[in-house]
Amino acid sequence: MKARGLIFALAGIILVGIGVFVVSFILRQTAASTAVQPTPVPPLVTKVVITTHDMFLGEIIGEEDVTLSEIPAEYVPRDAITSIDEVLNKFIKTDLVQGEMVLQHNIANPTNINSDLAFILSKEHVLFAFPAEDLMSQNAIIQRGDIVDILATMISELRRAPAEGEPALPEGEQILEERLLTIDAYQATDITALVADIIVDENAPEPPPNAPPSRGQLRVKAYLLAIPPQDALLLKYLIDSDAKFDFVVRAPTNRDKYELTPITKEYITELYGLQILP
Repeated sequence: MKARGLIFALAGIILVGIGVFVVSFILRQTAASTAVQPTPVPPLVTKVVITTHDMFLGEIIGEEDVTLSEIPAEYVPRDAITSIDEVLNKFIKTDLVQGEMVLQHNIANPTNINSDLAFILSKEHVLFAFPAEDLMSQNAIIQRGDIVDILATMISELRRAPAEGEPALPEGEQILEERLLTIDAYQATDITALVADIIVDENAPEPPPNAPPSRGQLRVKAYLLAIPPQDALLLKYLIDSDAKFDFVVRAPTNRDKYELTPITKEYITELYGLQILP
């Protein structure tokens, strides 16, 4: 009996020890899981100017075009811009997509001609001033960055052989005639910049601060075109030939080269069948 009681006592002690160990283990695990974690250090951020929509070379930046966004400081370039006021009324030197950071080297000041107009020129181009005298220009429809064609109508001297019934000419001679000719003189060129006067209406309401001039205030005098030197000579010749010019604006992505037929009196006669009129 005493031996049996001793065995039961030992078994009880062992069970109590196991229970104490289990409880102690559970308490330690609970304490570890509920221990206070150290507060993580928030990353250092910087507010930078980004675009609110896609923008294209030559566009003027307005308040609706940009906003501020917080970016981790380690990812901010050294020439990032942190103030919207720094970019207002500046024009961009390259295409920008929505959400892209505006950097110092992306923008130019339209009033600083020496520093900002030359950026668009390569060694293969010159800057040519073309007069703005057509109807599109009078209504300030064409903007910086537009892709345009330049149409020209001029008097051209043509030589032809005598037609049937006309007196014969000495051998080798031809009849000299002047014909009105309309051509697409220059295709798919970019408007690099505008030379314009800003007309201020003293009776108009005061515009918001830093607001660019409205279309009605612009009186465009000339367009600056970055073109190859040979093309500049061509346009110079047409201007000096007293040609009459008109601009047509293309879609923003259209740079196709068209094979067009020059328009002459004979073309109109054939197109409309005027030779069969009674």
